[in-house]
Amino acid sequence: MSIGSEVVPVFYDCEASCLGGLPIEIGWAFVDMSAGEIKSESHLVKPPPSWDMESVWDRDAEKLHRISLEQLLAHGRRPFEIARRMNEALAGRELFSDGPAEDERWLRMIFDEAGPEPTFTIRRTSADVLTAQLAAKLGWNTVSYEAAKAEADRSSPRTHRAEADARHLAVHWHIISKGAAALR
Repeated sequence: MSIGSEVVPVFYDCEASCLGGLPIEIGWAFVDMSAGEIKSESHLVKPPPSWDMESVWDRDAEKLHRISLEQLLAHGRRPFEIARRMNEALAGRELFSDGPAEDERWLRMIFDEAGPEPTFTIRRTSADVLTAQLAAKLGWNTVSYEAAKAEADRSSPRTHRAEADARHLAVHWHIISKGAAALR
């Protein structure tokens, strides 16, 4: 999917048991240019038996993302199901995160456990850098760019949940892609 010569990116986010821990949720979002709306989804990760989740579970992180280990066990999807869904939904796309090093590590853990290779490309460029580059290319000034960030914060706040945080990145990119006139 593209807008002019720009490829429409997919933004993804992972939540984890703790910094450096294991993935517990993955979400993604992108602009459906034909409909002019954000498409998104997320999945809790059911930890496989080989992951020692209890040794890396941080109660402070749980307070932040509001996901309990019990929720993962009861409502999580196996890594294979998540990998299959991501490959189906995101084949051929480019994925960007605002924390590329950690989020890629967690995403690869899901795929390593699942078996198949991703059918999409994981980019190491930060989502924030990607959006700032688009703004510069489209001639946004600093004041307008900051106003677009504030609008994204207002209309799609980050909540430390994977889907909401990925949607926030997609909303910000969408505002920028429509041009500075979109804020008027």
